[in-house]
Amino acid sequence: MKLSILSNINLDSLIGRLSKLYDVYKTEGYGAWIQEIINPDSGLYSFGPDMVFIIIDGEEMCNGQSKSNSTIDTNISYIEEAVKNNPDITFFVSNIDLWTRKIESVKSGAKERRLEFLWEGGLFLLSSKYRNVYVFDLKSIVEDKGREQFYSKKLWYLGGIKYSMKAEKLLEQQINRCIASAKGIRKKCLVLDLDNTLWGGVVGEGGLEGIELSDYKEGARYKDFQRRLKEIKDLGIILAIASKNNFNDAIKVIREHKHMVLREEDFVALKINWDLKSQNIRNLSQELNIGLDSMVFIDDNPIERESVKRELPEVTVPDFPQDTSELVDFAIELYNDYFYTLNTTDEDTVKTEKYRQNMKRRDAQKSSASYEDFLLSLETKIEIRRLSAENVQRAAQLTQKTNQFNLTTKRYSEQELLAMIGERGFEGFVAYVSDRFGDNGMVSVVITKHKTDSEVELDTFLLSCRVMGRFIEDQIIGFIEDLHKKSGYKKLITYYKPTEKNVPVKDLFERLGYTLLDVDSTGNKKYVLNLGKSSTCSRKEFGELRAL
Repeated sequence: MKLSILSNINLDSLIGRLSKLYDVYKTEGYGAWIQEIINPDSGLYSFGPDMVFIIIDGEEMCNGQSKSNSTIDTNISYIEEAVKNNPDITFFVSNIDLWTRKIESVKSGAKERRLEFLWEGGLFLLSSKYRNVYVFDLKSIVEDKGREQFYSKKLWYLGGIKYSMKAEKLLEQQINRCIASAKGIRKKCLVLDLDNTLWGGVVGEGGLEGIELSDYKEGARYKDFQRRLKEIKDLGIILAIASKNNFNDAIKVIREHKHMVLREEDFVALKINWDLKSQNIRNLSQELNIGLDSMVFIDDNPIERESVKRELPEVTVPDFPQDTSELVDFAIELYNDYFYTLNTTDEDTVKTEKYRQNMKRRDAQKSSASYEDFLLSLETKIEIRRLSAENVQRAAQLTQKTNQFNLTTKRYSEQELLAMIGERGFEGFVAYVSDRFGDNGMVSVVITKHKTDSEVELDTFLLSCRVMGRFIEDQIIGFIEDLHKKSGYKKLITYYKPTEKNVPVKDLFERLGYTLLDVDSTGNKKYVLNLGKSSTCSRKEFGELRAL
């Protein structure tokens, strides 16, 4: 990962810490950030960063009150020029914090607040206009920690260093979150206990009316906690329950308590029984087809937490706050540490429903006479479209997150995919799948690269774990083969690059009749299919495919 930290103040120590983790470009002089971003021949662009963080100190930028408005407008225009001219670079630009230090009457009003809003308003306009720019929320970090902790007057007057060591550590933490989110690194599932976690008290002892859950006093802390959890769920994180309880007692609260914010439909699964919680979480992992390392478990009971840590070390188990008045802050910490999100797609907002549909499919499979009968009963429909600006956001998300069915495990940002499909020789395709249980949405990304007039190469072939095992890949690869055969290509070159998680597809191309050309010492495989001949292996078809 190559990144640059630009600023109008000295951030050398922050850059030094980040350099231990990333390849970081450092400018000559901290005040040269404008020259770096507007000059196409600058050292910044010669370095070729994947991401640029522009950390702006408001007081330094707005020095000279009479020129502040024009300074803000001019700087926003410089940033827009850089963002527009470099679509393959992701920019994070900070909002600003301005101290009201001038001694004046209350009637005068604080011009600093208006300047903060003007700058942030300009940034959000850029963020809505361009895919490759985000607002870096410096102001919230200052507000959360307080100016007395964030700034260092002593370091400023002694060495021209504006931020305290604590502030720089917080900035480093936030930069790491942004990078991880941009790379699609976040947990997928939040597993929750019930008693003394989503509500106060034990429902098996006090009943529906005996628990703490309300709009006031002690019960309000649990309701507010649920509100924050629902906000996390609405960003595409799935919620599940693992609780030792009588099912009828617990489900009555979830369905009927007037102050429950999270209802039955907000959870992808309800494991409410007397089994070990580690076993319930393991079962959830298998039923949802997600890794244990994608799960976060929340429980007020330290014994239960310790048991899950011991039995399932891959699962993340944070400490629960001893003071439940801190539950809202705890929810925000969970989001920031494990689920931080730069953007959401339409599919993220309905992710819980998609997982619930998958569980209905599993129930249908159990009642079918054979697996083939089950696949035919799904009435699957596959729709293949060209990769475009309209669907690139979800496609990039799939390249970042898909691990099990991913032949080359190449990760691409939106900007990289857009640049790629605009480049001669590359073609991109996405596949959408639906069946009688519902719409799975976009589940596959295929990228081909034209090597010669007779050879085409499969750069990327991935399929969401939600539809694995249904032979959908046969019909998608069959479409790719037929398309390039009709275009005059003689050979299709494909690859398998092994990872810890993509073992399920290690023999895919053998099954599909490709010829193995080479295997290196690390297990990387290269295959070829002669498009001029019929495949020796028939493609399995359990759905209807159409291409747009």
